[in-house]
Amino acid sequence: MATRGRPAKVLSSKDLFELEEFLMNLDFLKKNQQRANTILHSKEYDELDEKDLRLLKIVHREKVQFEQRQRLITQIQLKQSNKQPLLANEIEILQLLEKEQDQETFFRLDRALQSYQKLEKAALDDRIRLENEHRREVLRKTAKTLSEAQRKRNIENQRKYELGGAVLAAFKQLNIDISQSTPDQIKNRIINNKNFVDKVKNTKIFNEVKKYQDNYFNREKLFVDVIQGLATWSKDEKPLCTIEIIKHKDKYS
Repeated sequence: MATRGRPAKVLSSKDLFELEEFLMNLDFLKKNQQRANTILHSKEYDELDEKDLRLLKIVHREKVQFEQRQRLITQIQLKQSNKQPLLANEIEILQLLEKEQDQETFFRLDRALQSYQKLEKAALDDRIRLENEHRREVLRKTAKTLSEAQRKRNIENQRKYELGGAVLAAFKQLNIDISQSTPDQIKNRIINNKNFVDKVKNTKIFNEVKKYQDNYFNREKLFVDVIQGLATWSKDEKPLCTIEIIKHKDKYS
């Protein structure tokens, strides 16, 4: 089974050189650091055994952590120089820096920096958690909006599909072949038919028919009968419909 987590740290000769230099520059050493310092001064790289390497890895990790804590000092001092409000632990760290750096003050400062680092990490973790929660909430609302929009699109698409089927069924019932017609031609055909029907319904004859027949379908039949009947009337041996055609035909030349 594969090992989880970070791969084990392998110390190079460069790491050991930097660790030795780091320990030399520290004003005070912890017990582990003292032991590591002794090993680094008494043994060559190829003489180190597993026990030595285990201790050196621990001290090397402490070196990295110590350097991270030291960088926090610059951060706090910058905050102070910018006249930003300081937290209690930041004030304590600044006060310890002003004191003479004896062994007690040195380790007190390091412990104060450790506490401050933990609080900073907790605050950062909390900010990240809140940002993630906000991001998830935004995504949830966005997904809900998208789902609602998709639902509406699905309804609209279904409606278009059904209307298209109804149009095809209507033309089929009328025995009209529209297989070669474009969608625009079919649309214009429907619109023109509707416009024609509206004009017919606004004629004096149709409105007169309405006075005598309330039923919609019977009214249309009666209207057709009246038109056909008028076509049988004549004047000077000319059908009245022909007279009316001749009278108006030039308007549409």
